[in-house]
Parts: sequence; structure tokens; C-alpha cells
Amino acid sequence: MLDIRFAKTADTDNIRKFIHNHWKENHILSRDKDLFLYEYQDNDMINFVIAIDNKSNIYGILGFIKSSDDNSDIWAAMWKVIKHKTHPMLGVELLDYLRNANKYNRLTCNGINSKTIGIYHYLDIYTNHLSQYIIINKNIQKFNILKIEDDESIKQVNFIENSQYNLVKLKESELDFDFDSQEFIPHKDKNYFIKRYFNHPIYIYDIYGIYKAKTLTSLVVTREVSLENSKILRIMDYLGDEKDIAYITSKIYQIVVNKGYEYVDFVCFGFDSTNLERAGFSKINLESTEIIAPNYFSPFVQENIKINFMADTKEINKLRICKADGDQDRPS
Repeated sequence: MLDIRFAKTADTDNIRKFIHNHWKENHILSRDKDLFLYEYQDNDMINFVIAIDNKSNIYGILGFIKSSDDNSDIWAAMWKVIKHKTHPMLGVELLDYLRNANKYNRLTCNGINSKTIGIYHYLDIYTNHLSQYIIINKNIQKFNILKIEDDESIKQVNFIENSQYNLVKLKESELDFDFDSQEFIPHKDKNYFIKRYFNHPIYIYDIYGIYKAKTLTSLVVTREVSLENSKILRIMDYLGDEKDIAYITSKIYQIVVNKGYEYVDFVCFGFDSTNLERAGFSKINLESTEIIAPNYFSPFVQENIKINFMADTKEINKLRICKADGDQDRPS
């Protein structure tokens, strides 16, 4: 019989060995212990549910990432099992253990395998996919990351100007944002935000505040992604009033032009398309090849990729999911 339980720090190397042997050989989390602990250590706990026998052999793992300190929503990540003769539904057992633990609030997972969608539906868990929005730099003569079938796909954008709004790059000490007022799922608190974006051990994020007059009303997180001599800008997270974005996209576009980015994109769910299109973004048809804005860069895959997600909640109208949620923006 297997013991299904939450992992402790003493299980760290055993989990990393399982990832190496059964997820992917030389996976970054099996190679880089510091990154693993950054992602999953929570005091004396490791944020994994594991299935383990009395000889310390692991047969299954289900990782999760907290979005706040108290009553946290969580993102599931790294769900993998191997065969065990007395536990034919071991993967579902791990998921049920996490769902029923009463330690956390709402469970989501960004980047689910399409093969698991049927399992989530069987368990009455909501699934959908993220949309991708883009503003293309009209000054680029030759695209290496972006692929477009026709230059007419590059739309003329008329940005909205409003002198009340300003976009300011923030330091950690300037993060005077009302996180508690945000009612979206998953709920992110200040400690999560600082750890995720200001203190990431590898990636460099730029955190901007949208100010209406002198009040910080929204936060925008971006990251530069490069391929050889080309680069793009990606909006990785957004907190606050989504209507604000229409008043600062002209400033984001100026960053795109000044730094020679091919485009800026925003991969998300739960944002009103009308507000994003009003801000100058165009929605990409992920089933088409008219515009291809890649999601995978290591290795590089020049295809439109649909990022599926699940959410174990009935409050679908409160869901707001961005590209960096869960483990979707992690070095590989």
C-alpha cells in the first residue's frame, strides 16, 4: 500500500529524483535544487502531494504553488504517476487528496495537458484555454519570432491618450497597491507578488504601476524574451482595473519601439476582449496561421499554442488567469 501525504523538506531529493527519472531526464528542477526550493518550499513543507511506499519509493507527485500566505488559492503543477498494481487511479487519488485537504482555498492549474481534460470534466472541474492578444511593432522590417502571412495583418492602432494616467516602473519599496481589494481568482497577495516578480532567482521582470492622478490603481508585469538577435515583450501578469490598460498602451508601445521588440503580447483569460481591443490589442486566432506568435522559446516552437487550464470553482466570472500563473513562466 502507498502512503499519500504532503511532502516535507526531507523528501526534496527524492522528489527531484522522481522528476529526473519519470518526468524528464535532467529537468531543471532535478538539476537546480535552489530553483526547486524557491518554487516549492514552504517552511518545513514542500508543496507536493506524494504517493510513497514503506521503502521510500515514490509512485506519484502532484505539485502546487500558493498565491498568498493565508487561506491561499493554489495552482497545481507537475502531476505525474507511475503504475502501481493496487492503485490503478493513483493520479486521481493525488488530486482528490489535494482537493479535500481543507488546507487551501480554490484550486486551478495553468497549462494542463489536453489529454487530461476528460478527467477534469468527469470530476466536474471547469476547463478552458487562454486567449492571446498582440500589438505588432510597425517599424520592424523583418520578423524572426513573429510569423505573418500578410503585412495587412499589422493593424493601424489608434491609442487612447488620457493625461490623468501614467505608467511608472516600480521598485519593491514603491509597491503601495491594495492587494486585499482584488476579488479575482486566484487571489494574489503582496508577499506572493514580491517573491514571484521582484525576487525571482533567474528571470528578470519589470513591474509597472498604472497611476490615475497620484493613485496606484493597477499593476503590469512584463518580461523580455529573446531569440538570437530578436526579442519580444510579454505581459506576464496584470492586477487591478482592466479598463486602465487602454490609457497606457501607448506608453507600452513606445517601449516596444524604443527597444526594438517585434511585438508585445498578452496571454490571459478573464479579461474583456472589448477592453483589450479598445487598448489597441488584436486577438490572435489560435487555429489560424495568419499570425503566429510563439509561446515556447526553449526550445523554440514557431507555432500558435493553445494553453489550457482548469479551475475547481463555480465562480467562473471571477477567474483571471495570466501567462505567468502557476509554473507556466519557469526556466526549462
